[in-house]
Amino acid sequence: MGRAHAGGAPAIPPAPAPPPPPGPATAPTAQTPPALPEKLPPQFVAGFLAPEGKRNGISGQSGRDFEYVHAALDFEDRHFDDVAVRFKGNGTYNAVPKFGKPSFKIDLNKYVQGQKLAGVSTLNLHSNITDASWMNEVLAYRLYRDAGAPAPRTAYARVYVTIPGSEARKYLGLYSLVENVDTNFFADARYGVPGGAIFKPVTRAPFTDLGKDWAAYNQTYDPKTNLTAVEKQRIIDFCDLVSNGSDQAFAARLTEFVDVDAFAKHMAVNVWLANPDGLLGQGQNYYVYLHPKTRSLAFVPWDQDHSFGQFVPFVPAEAQQQWDILHPWANPFQGAPPAMADKLTKQYGQQLSQLRRFLERTMALEPFKRKYLPALAELTRTVAQPERLSRQVDELAAVIGPVVAEEPADARTPAFKESLGEAPFKRPINQNVTVVPIKTFVRLRHASVVAQLRTQSVQ
Repeated sequence: MGRAHAGGAPAIPPAPAPPPPPGPATAPTAQTPPALPEKLPPQFVAGFLAPEGKRNGISGQSGRDFEYVHAALDFEDRHFDDVAVRFKGNGTYNAVPKFGKPSFKIDLNKYVQGQKLAGVSTLNLHSNITDASWMNEVLAYRLYRDAGAPAPRTAYARVYVTIPGSEARKYLGLYSLVENVDTNFFADARYGVPGGAIFKPVTRAPFTDLGKDWAAYNQTYDPKTNLTAVEKQRIIDFCDLVSNGSDQAFAARLTEFVDVDAFAKHMAVNVWLANPDGLLGQGQNYYVYLHPKTRSLAFVPWDQDHSFGQFVPFVPAEAQQQWDILHPWANPFQGAPPAMADKLTKQYGQQLSQLRRFLERTMALEPFKRKYLPALAELTRTVAQPERLSRQVDELAAVIGPVVAEEPADARTPAFKESLGEAPFKRPINQNVTVVPIKTFVRLRHASVVAQLRTQSVQ
């Protein structure tokens, strides 16, 4: 467990001003509900896409652009005089005024070329303020890796921050240290080849044809590497196939563009975890890697703090526990009142199908299902056994429990013990929401997946 200390870090944002007092009560007036538009609004399709050149996500859409500042870093016995540090996060950043614990990205290489720590040049310190167990990300990524699907490595770190002239060595608490998905991630033993292009898509309609000009795709696919003309064209060509290719063409050519063996494993874990805050729902929180030699696409998960049925109230807990293994995409209206959700789904059904075209077309292919369903079955009977995952919870709790007890007091600290059990509890970031602990989710999810696999004659 590491101890990270940064000097010169950006100041923690202050709490927002309280809302003005309510005015005099007035009697409600009857209003005719507005008619639904004929087409889904463009911003709905785009999801959390920000304006061109801005940072995608809720933070970017609200005009925030986290800037790097110079800092010093002490990590255990290693000292770095000059590193770059900035805030990170979207929903978690919005909760900082309540919890006083921002997440950080530290770039060792930005100001001093060649600086690395254990072979990596970027560190992600995730605050876990959405997660009472401090384990969602750590265990989710571990499940991916155990299943043979590439995912970031993790550790834990105590984090202290010194702000010159203000605070000296302030203890912020226990953080997850998450491996960055960058060129270092893909160039090591996972792929053993340097180069390639890395994208971080943000769209509810991935791989939709946007025309022949890369300018229309750039913000949506948010490249994290400098792209060649060939790499840009590769994405454009795949979007054209997904949107416009015949069923025969899509079936014949999918393997030209996607590493389907790797994607089957990725989807097996993704569907088992039933996390709507990613490719299966919100259209964000994953990376796509374009291999420099095979020119095929591979997928890597990101931002797993809502795993294990924790993406509520946006998607009901029961829906996540019973997630459909053959149609594993979230109904974007699922959190609305039932009558309204039904009306929206019926009105926009055809457009919703177009949004999910990549997933729907891929999951409908029998050759893909012959890879995906066995991968899901193997995952379910081996590394995703409830007893195994519950032991992992207990093992981690024994390590981090004493450190969590030292956490600066907030609503999560007393909820930590509840998160280790099996009874529902109030989610600290939103006290109006009740969630189930990891142990309960994996037991219910395992039973659901087994039952669904049996209907497909797969065990």
